[in-house]
Amino acid sequence: MNFIATVEDNQRSNIQEIARSLEKVGVKVREVMRISGVITGSSRSLSRVRIPGIRSVEQDRSLRAS
Repeated sequence: MNFIATVEDNQRSNIQEIARSLEKVGVKVREVMRISGVITGSSRSLSRVRIPGIRSVEQDRSLRAS
């Protein structure tokens, strides 16, 4: 499942460390956007993404034109 995670405002300077922590628990990190405080990636479960430093997690729902 693809996700978009927002980092706590006071943790933006630690976003790379948070991304590494996600990888250690088996989350695939696709992109780290330091300025906006967003991490994207994929995981079997969104609950794995909810670690200290993450403010919110949403499923990334791509839209496709038909």
